[in-house]
This record gives sequence, C-alpha cells and structure tokens, in this order.
Amino acid sequence: MSKSIIQNNLWTFRKQGGLTQKRVAYFLGHKTTSQLSHYERGVKCPNLTNALKLEIIYHAPAAFLFRDLHRELEREIETKEVKLKRMLECQ
Repeated sequence: MSKSIIQNNLWTFRKQGGLTQKRVAYFLGHKTTSQLSHYERGVKCPNLTNALKLEIIYHAPAAFLFRDLHRELEREIETKEVKLKRMLECQ
C-alpha cells in the first residue's frame, strides 16, 4: 500500500516570498532542508506547530497552503453533518 501525496502550495508560497529552503528550514528550527523538502513534495505533512509556523512565514492561512487537504476535510465534515442530521431526524 503506497502513501498518498499531500498536495500543497508550500513551494509556490516560498518562491513567491523569495525565500530559500535553507532559510525556511532555519525558521522552522530544522538543521537541514530535508524535512521542508518532504513537506513541499507532499511526502510528509507538518505537525500543527510547523503548520502554524509556515502560516507565519508565508503570511498565508494553512487552508491556503494545504488547499486540497482543506477541501477534502471540509467535504468529510459536511458529509458527517448530513449523516448526523438524518440520524437525529429518525429518532
């Protein structure tokens, strides 16, 4: 079973901000750029602390940085809301 790639806009926002991977990695507290590279390629998803740091660094909400994941989670919650509403109506 292969892991899915987490589509994101990290590379785009970094380039638009004129930042290097080395600088962003430093801001995140990483000694090397490998972790940031994993985030940008969608191999790994940053933890909450690093996601919030990326918001600050790129001056953009996490929902913009991880647009596809945000949309997927939004649909998941909406589906559960509808299901819960139907369950409650049947009581």
